[in-house]
Amino acid sequence: MVILIIAEKPNVAKKIAYALAERKPIRKTLYGVPYYELIRDGKKIIVAPAVGHLYTLAPKTKTYGYPIFDIEWVPVYVAEKGKSYAKDYIKALRELAKRADEFIIACDYDTEGEVIGYTALKYACGIDPKKAKRMKFSALTKRDILKAWYNLEPTINFGMADAGIARHILDWYWGVNLSRALTHAIKRASGKWMILSTGRVQGPTLKFLVEREKEIANFKPTPYWVIKMILEKNGKQYTATYEKERILDEEEAKRIVQEAKKGPAFVEKVEVKQQKRNPPHPFDLGTLQREAYSAFGYSPKKTLDIAQRLYERGFTSYPRTSSQKLPKNLNYKYIIQSLAKIPEYKPFTHELLGKPQLKPVEGPKDDPAHPAIYPTGELPKPGELTQEEKNIYDLIVRRFLAAFADPAVREIMKVIINSNNHRFILSGARTVKEGWLKIYGKYVSFDEVILPKFREGEPVKVIQIKREKKKTKPPARYSPASVIKKMEDLGIGTKATRAQILETLYQRGYIEGKKKIKVTPLGMKVIEALEKNVPEIVSVELTREFEEKMDEIMKRKLSKDKVIEKAKEQLIKILREFKAKELDIGRELVEKLIESEEKKTKKSKKKAAKELTAEEEEAIKKAVEDNEKKNNNPIIVGKCPKCGGDLVVRYNRKTGKRFVGCSNWPSCDVTYPLLQRGKIIPTGRVCPECGNAPIVKIREGNREYEVCLNMNCKKWKYNNKTNKRRP
Repeated sequence: MVILIIAEKPNVAKKIAYALAERKPIRKTLYGVPYYELIRDGKKIIVAPAVGHLYTLAPKTKTYGYPIFDIEWVPVYVAEKGKSYAKDYIKALRELAKRADEFIIACDYDTEGEVIGYTALKYACGIDPKKAKRMKFSALTKRDILKAWYNLEPTINFGMADAGIARHILDWYWGVNLSRALTHAIKRASGKWMILSTGRVQGPTLKFLVEREKEIANFKPTPYWVIKMILEKNGKQYTATYEKERILDEEEAKRIVQEAKKGPAFVEKVEVKQQKRNPPHPFDLGTLQREAYSAFGYSPKKTLDIAQRLYERGFTSYPRTSSQKLPKNLNYKYIIQSLAKIPEYKPFTHELLGKPQLKPVEGPKDDPAHPAIYPTGELPKPGELTQEEKNIYDLIVRRFLAAFADPAVREIMKVIINSNNHRFILSGARTVKEGWLKIYGKYVSFDEVILPKFREGEPVKVIQIKREKKKTKPPARYSPASVIKKMEDLGIGTKATRAQILETLYQRGYIEGKKKIKVTPLGMKVIEALEKNVPEIVSVELTREFEEKMDEIMKRKLSKDKVIEKAKEQLIKILREFKAKELDIGRELVEKLIESEEKKTKKSKKKAAKELTAEEEEAIKKAVEDNEKKNNNPIIVGKCPKCGGDLVVRYNRKTGKRFVGCSNWPSCDVTYPLLQRGKIIPTGRVCPECGNAPIVKIREGNREYEVCLNMNCKKWKYNNKTNKRRP
């Protein structure tokens, strides 16, 4: 009997193979795709990878109008440019499936992973998905993989698969049809093809950002006054605030100051109490994204990408989770003992291991698919992690360790000062027991305001009593992290898709600003036009309703087909309304769209012309001309492993030297170095060793050779003597 295990990516397939093999697995390739053969429990096993989604949705017939609902699953390389590398993975799975008697899906255990496995089985392998079993794991450690092997699920999770398929179909229906409708509206109003887009979640997300923008624009500041007392004790000055925080009438504020100045001032009451601060709960994805933004300024998508890499290398558990609870059967002691080998964690781990019981705090949220994010106990080697990966790993480790620590204790002191029957509050706070703060304190700040000892009835030496005029402030703009939180609160999007929705809004030119998000005039106009003419397109309620139905599908309480059909009916009604107002919508949008395009062009020209010497301009001109002679279009060498954009050959603006960069720059900063000589020929293949970087062919005269673009790849390295890359 031969068992075929299908993993989601090449590096995950390698992890699974080495975990299951009783001896070292045999690595082979088929159509350039790596796979592994091994023996476990007397059974021959083949572990082969997909490379993310191998199939996607596309129209059955080519058409440019709307609405369109006649779609089918096709290979990604058929529907999307730059994904020709997927062709070899499909061919490899199809060939390996012929050798297999039994099939097991070992993709990520979530809706996307289930869709990847389902479509790979059905379309690449030609197998009824009902005949496949399922490996379920939340971490890629040997013990987790072995546990999944010995506790196979009898089938894939059809609730997840159906929910994932329904989501893909609804997102396609909404995204493609509404984007085509907007584009047609622009064409009808201006005679030009200019692409605009919106989507099932994208529209409602942009809507609440627009609402905040309007709140800020319409905000009228209100003046108010605060009253402060400057007092002296033991040679130091302290500031007490009036018991009424805001005085809205200036005359009242003047009167209070005048009366309080008459005194005498004395301590009316001293209140001292201790507050217990429990440790923070373990990370779910949303909380990790918010904390990483606060600590390091990382965007939610960047945090997810880094966390995913740590998971795939076995250092942390699966990141796409909404759970704030750790597994009851997790070997906490083993993980903490492993972390003790890292010097910076050693003092904390020893203290925790000395406790009579290891019991973590937990948050209220749970996820049936995966637990909260935790370090697995498999440790990165020195120098193995980038600085960004170190930061996220440290955040996860400290949060995990803190969950087992004692509560912190804070002493809160409140001194009430009476001056001519007007009361002022002097507040102090200090940490009297660090507890979990010793571990996680670098990411949490508590004010330490230590006050001297006061006795009730003692006189107070007043230096000054004054009033200060202030104004109310408008609501703050959303940050990337607070957008994710707002989407969670509204129940739109999923833990896995919210960060990408935000990135899409940036790419479309609807929002700008990396720390404080501002909606552009184009973004404002898109929402205004849609809300005025077809408000259901940006309805939070409608989007949330479908999210809830997706959960019901996952729980097998609703039929996938019924939900899709209902959504189709609603969308037809929406598009009918849109069609009737198409010209009006186009006219409202076209002016802002043209302004946006002109702004982009000016910005691009300004950037290109900035501080260039004559020599630099000549170098760039020569490089661009050389590139155009070889290929009229940009050379696409593959897909970005980070964001899925095209990886294209680009030129350094100042030096004229070529390199490979992501087409979604600057929102995506993936780049690879290139040799400066020789013709670049895309191969359409991904490196089988590192599993994510493209392989390109270099042609120098009569000589051709292939290289992986990843300089850190073990298989493809530089030849120090010739200064060229070699296998």
